[in-house]
Amino acid sequence: MSRSAAVIRLGGHVDEVVITGGLGFIGSHVADAYLSAGYRVRVIDSAIGAVIDGSDYASNARYKLVREPVEDYLAGGGTFNGVDRVIHAASHVGPAGILPRAGTLGYDIVASSSAVVEECLAADVPLCVFSSAEVYGRSGILDERDPLRVPTAYNARIEYGVAKAVVEAMTVNSMARGLRAVVIRPFNVAGQRQSRAGGFVMPTFVQQALAGRPLTVFGDGKQIRAFTAADDLTHFVLDYMDAAIDVGEPIVNIGNPANRTTIGGLAERVRDLLGSDSPILHTDGRSLHGDAYAEAESFEKMPALHAATTLGWKPSVGLDDLIRATADYYESREDVRGRHAPL
Repeated sequence: MSRSAAVIRLGGHVDEVVITGGLGFIGSHVADAYLSAGYRVRVIDSAIGAVIDGSDYASNARYKLVREPVEDYLAGGGTFNGVDRVIHAASHVGPAGILPRAGTLGYDIVASSSAVVEECLAADVPLCVFSSAEVYGRSGILDERDPLRVPTAYNARIEYGVAKAVVEAMTVNSMARGLRAVVIRPFNVAGQRQSRAGGFVMPTFVQQALAGRPLTVFGDGKQIRAFTAADDLTHFVLDYMDAAIDVGEPIVNIGNPANRTTIGGLAERVRDLLGSDSPILHTDGRSLHGDAYAEAESFEKMPALHAATTLGWKPSVGLDDLIRATADYYESREDVRGRHAPL
């Protein structure tokens, strides 16, 4: 039975989930899923990476928004006591979005995560931590049981990946101290609300096609990715988090190998599906985002789904539907966070 079927306890108590980074792309989708399932939701967010402002939830009595970094919230006396679970999605994100944070990025990610881990231990609350497929540091089909590699070119992207790996180690090692937790490594999550501001490719291509602008493909466009719908990711968090903790699966890849495509192929698919006449322009990411921009170490980034599928989860949203959902969203809404980002 999924957790969503049992959130109202004896006496009318409704379970509460804390979501750090709940105004961001992934965090806001997770918040929507828990609200739809009947939970009370407490979002803690500094708004640095926000894609929404929270105003759409103002009339929802089960939604509470705390506008500050989670580490400040906890240092100021905030607590997770009485909470049913914590979803830690707060992080700087995006290959372009992390660039201004180089040099402090690693500390920011580790410090906020450490505060969350310690409070979950103190309050005895289950924790779901979002890591990244960037931790693998290499190319290919990537399995949770594979060793990680640390490249020696210490750019912002490597700092981000190393920090996420440290967070993973802290979380897993804290299980020996009594922490109940699972770490998720998402693979190229996309969908409604994702902003082009961080350098994310799908909303960039979709918005370029809708505006009749050239679709900017970096390099030869032969990089291989497998795009995952935010809805499929939230399905795992809502319905399989407890199972992963119960069976001792500490690290879980979430992705959709069926949505495998090259970046050049994605550009063509976006253009065809949206009926756009936009040309495809091959360029260099540094020409748009500056000399500090770096491509991922994973030229081919494909998830092996050993842990998730063993638990019974499987992705269901195909690539075409994911592109259409992103386009439907931005046909009627502005990318507020991406207002000043290159298009």
